Amino acid sequence: MCKEAFRELASDLSSEVIWEARQKGYTAQMLSLKIGKEPKTLYNISSDPSKYLSLPAFLGILVTAQAKETVKKLAELVGLRAVEVSRHSLPTSIGRVMKETGEAIAEVTKALEDGEITEEERKACLKEINEAIDELLKLKNQLEERF
Repeated sequence: MCKEAFRELASDLSSEVIWEARQKGYTAQMLSLKIGKEPKTLYNISSDPSKYLSLPAFLGILVTAQAKETVKKLAELVGLRAVEVSRHSLPTSIGRVMKETGEAIAEVTKALEDGEITEEERKACLKEINEAIDELLKLKNQLEERF
C-alpha cells in the first residue's frame, strides 16, 4: 500500500510511464507479459486516478520502454536533472552546445525586446536554456569519461 500523501504521485507516475510506453509502440498485452499483470489492470491504472503500479511493475515498464521522460520527472522530484549520455564525437558535442546556447540567447533577447517578459516568453526562454544546459552537461560527461 502507498501512503496517502504519495498516492496521487504514484498514480501520476504510473499513468505517465504507461502512456510513454504506449507512445513507443508497446501494447497493454506486451507490457502485461513483461510485468506479470493483466492488460485490463494497465487500462484501469491509466484511467483511474486512485490506482497505481507496484514498484516492481513500474520499474519493469520504465526499463522495458526506456521511458526517458518519466525518468526526467523522477529526477526533478528529488532536485536532480537527468541527462542522456552523448554518443557524439567531441567536436559534434561542442557544436551542439554552441547551437543550443545561441538559441537560448536569441530567445531571451527576443523576449526582452519590449522591455518585459510575459509568462509564455519566460517558459520559452527556460525551455531553450534547459536545452543548452543539457548539451553542456553531456559535453562535461563526455570529457569526464575520456580522461
